[in-house]
Amino acid sequence: MAYVGALFEGDVTGDHFCTATVVHSPGRNLIVTAGHCLQAGRTGGAGASFAPAYADGRAPYGTWKIAEVFEDPRWSEGTNDDYDLAFARLAPDASGRNIEDVTGAAVLDTTGRTDEQVTVTGYPSDRKVPRTCLSRAVRLSATEQRFDCADFPSGTSGSSWIAADGKIIGILTGGDTDDVSTSTILADYAAQLYARATGGTATGGTATGGGTGGGAAR
Repeated sequence: MAYVGALFEGDVTGDHFCTATVVHSPGRNLIVTAGHCLQAGRTGGAGASFAPAYADGRAPYGTWKIAEVFEDPRWSEGTNDDYDLAFARLAPDASGRNIEDVTGAAVLDTTGRTDEQVTVTGYPSDRKVPRTCLSRAVRLSATEQRFDCADFPSGTSGSSWIAADGKIIGILTGGDTDDVSTSTILADYAAQLYARATGGTATGGTATGGGTGGGAAR
């Protein structure tokens, strides 16, 4: 999937540390990841960047600098795992293009879906290629879900859980081992945060453009 990629410290010559996904938005310039991957607020200077479809040291679609990060204050100020989610607005690339116009995007679903099959692609921080697994999301509580798949270590935080219909229904936030991963259940708080990131109004349901974690963070 061209719209899934790695987050880097600076450009792609640095280390990649988390995974993110282009999410459909009116501005066509938004990614979603775990809250613990980025710091809320405007960024400048070298900052972090996103390389969609990164593999083997190459960024086939180029890189985009992160311009602003949006997080729920219950995470950014209180580190409450139930709100470990972030959206980041990306600046246009060197050619002036918005990322969604280049890579496409997945649609965010904030209806609280779980207990269904998902595909998860993440970027282990010690490798230059992604890891993809098909498994089933299982509800653990009103705010948390899990999926079991071997070998999702550090760096896979922020990976989207994409359902059979192509919609994002979870974001990998942690897990007690590399074989068990958790996500917040994407419901009202995720819709409200998406609305803030896009300058819109939260209405619930699917974010068409125009949840809660536990365990150790990755």
